[in-house]
Amino acid sequence: MLPLFSLCPLSCGLAALALLLAVPAHSQTNAAPTDQFITGADLSFLPHYEKKDVRYFDEGKADDLLKIAKRNGWRIVRVRLWVSPEDKPEYQVSNLENVALLGQRIKATGLQFLLDIHYSDVWADPGHQKKPAEWENLTFPQLVERVRDYSRVVIMHLRENDAMPDIVQVGNEIKNGFLYGSGLNGAGNQLGGGFWEPDKGGIERGLRLFEAGVKGVREASPLAPPQIMLHIPDGQDTGFIKWYFSLLDTTVQDAKPKLSLDYDLIGLSYYPSAPWDRKAGYEPWHMSHLTNSMSYLATRGKPIMVVESNWPHAGKVQAELSGAPEFEFSPEGQAKFYQALIGAVRAIPNGLGRGVLAWETDTLNWDSVFDAKGNALPAVRALGEK
Repeated sequence: MLPLFSLCPLSCGLAALALLLAVPAHSQTNAAPTDQFITGADLSFLPHYEKKDVRYFDEGKADDLLKIAKRNGWRIVRVRLWVSPEDKPEYQVSNLENVALLGQRIKATGLQFLLDIHYSDVWADPGHQKKPAEWENLTFPQLVERVRDYSRVVIMHLRENDAMPDIVQVGNEIKNGFLYGSGLNGAGNQLGGGFWEPDKGGIERGLRLFEAGVKGVREASPLAPPQIMLHIPDGQDTGFIKWYFSLLDTTVQDAKPKLSLDYDLIGLSYYPSAPWDRKAGYEPWHMSHLTNSMSYLATRGKPIMVVESNWPHAGKVQAELSGAPEFEFSPEGQAKFYQALIGAVRAIPNGLGRGVLAWETDTLNWDSVFDAKGNALPAVRALGEK
């Protein structure tokens, strides 16, 4: 076991059918109970924008964004955590010390707290799962132990600072692997878990790292552990979803020594109008694709959340599409998108739909639920509707 003081620098302290919401909840077969369904947003950048004097308004009155969220019926806020982020103000909000401070505010406001551990010094996503700089040269057994230790220390620190998360993502969008190096062809791939190399054991290594993270989280709070989420992207891609979970099942079944895949929730990203996908002839993913994926996932018996999603309220995006989008790119269209998404998740078979979170609604960007001046758009209320 490596010394705990090396886990992070001293300075860090220790995310359907159109308008499904229009269908009354009581008429939805096996819909998730309202009291179990949670909605909200990722607000990881909030402290950064507050320091830049960005203000948020609800019905013309400036207020703390967390209070606006609570008042409009949101129930959960998601915050990402990086190990040793670069010394930039917008990145430092994601170190452990600042995440704990935001977590305190979230809990004090009466909201639930979803912690998104990236296990990286920077963004982790389908194309990037870069190991923290301090972990780059560890052997694989050392890396497994480090992930477990780091996860335990993080949760203990948050618990001791009145910022205990209700849900913890062990990894972010782990589609292609987990902690596999500097990139798909980066150094250290053989020591991490690259899912694209099943014949070289990358999948099993990735799951052993995931297993280690889960163990660390649970060890830090054995009496009342947070729920563990497995988070993957491309929720609209049913073919990928089926392949992915089949791969996980086979790997767990064949693993020696025994491998556990211990998690409580499935988290999905769903970006039907992602800017990186816009090109000639592109049409956004219809929500029915997501519905198909979620219906399949329901057969696995795990509750499901969409933890990253958004839809534009403005911009030139619509002109770049070859066909009519499912919803207008307007404040009203954005609200209808979130209403439909909430309805689709609530309608997951067997009552397994658990919630929806919007992505980066604190940014005042073209896809935020606040306009460029910080005024709440109709989607703020739509996200609080049940």
